Amino acid sequence: MTKYPGNTDDLIDYVGSAGPDRDPMIIAAGNSVTMAIEKYLGTPIGKRSCRYVVSRNASELSDGYHNSWLRTGTAFTANGISTNQWIELPCQIESIQSLTVSMWGGDNIQLQEGIDYHVDTDCKFPKIMLSWNMSIMDMFYKYKNMIVDFTGGLYEVDGTVPEGIIFAINMATKGFFENPGDGAFNPLDNGMNFFLKNYQVPAIGG
Repeated sequence: MTKYPGNTDDLIDYVGSAGPDRDPMIIAAGNSVTMAIEKYLGTPIGKRSCRYVVSRNASELSDGYHNSWLRTGTAFTANGISTNQWIELPCQIESIQSLTVSMWGGDNIQLQEGIDYHVDTDCKFPKIMLSWNMSIMDMFYKYKNMIVDFTGGLYEVDGTVPEGIIFAINMATKGFFENPGDGAFNPLDNGMNFFLKNYQVPAIGG
């Protein structure tokens, strides 16, 4: 679960707590606002463990889908066929803990970095390149999802969350407390968007 990435005492001071009884409510609101902003930005906030899933349904397991998916980078090598297909991750990564493929009617299979796939972290959005050979080509054809567990997120070089995001979360949390239940408060119309637009990427939602 996503938590408020800043100092909760600073958040409480910013909102202006009327007493200790309200502090848990402010922290809960800060956590909820953080999750909403995370979905709006389309990337995990702060350095943490993440899971990214690439899925497809049974109707996609056809020659037409298979061939069109490979067309962006199929190559023949001395060892067989390599798809050279890049899968773009939704945020910066520090390391990949595991990459697993599950197959329809089969077991989950753990892939090995440097053998079954390669990682490019020297770009804005890190990518995984599958390096399938003939011995596991059938697995590629039949997989139903690919699960990538990694450490990463949206954070500065020193590991902290950008100040603009913290300020936007504080603003939105305070706004909800100052306008309870009237339905008129929209944080995106109250300055939050100004601080977030530089960090927004295509939504990962879910």
